Amino acid sequence: MTLRPILAVFVCCFFCISCESEDTTNPNEETPADASLLGVWNYAAYIDDEGEELATQCESSQILHFQTDGVFRFTYYTEDATSCAKTQDATGSWEELSDSSIALDYGIDSYDVNYTISGRVLTLTIDEGLGEYQERYEKQ
Repeated sequence: MTLRPILAVFVCCFFCISCESEDTTNPNEETPADASLLGVWNYAAYIDDEGEELATQCESSQILHFQTDGVFRFTYYTEDATSCAKTQDATGSWEELSDSSIALDYGIDSYDVNYTISGRVLTLTIDEGLGEYQERYEKQ
């Protein structure tokens, strides 16, 4: 008779030990590191009071690359009727002021810029003194 309770405890322990925990991570789900400002961002759109203007294929080559050492690289392209050409490739400095604000120093001009990150989309809200506008970037 005492064997039955011992056997029941053994069986319960066996099932508890043999059950695997479920893997609840989704490989397609964004990790916190992906939501970081760090990394390379491609220009996607310009937004102001008049609406949204999507980047052309040439303009989508423009990047902002935020690096861990407080340096950012900015590369700009312009296009004419027949070609797309890199017109600027330079570096500046950046500093995080808060969870939603950064200081960008291009060497000639500097701005305090509000930003949001939603998924793989970075939106910069910029005011250069002539009214506020936004630039949207997508993470590479």
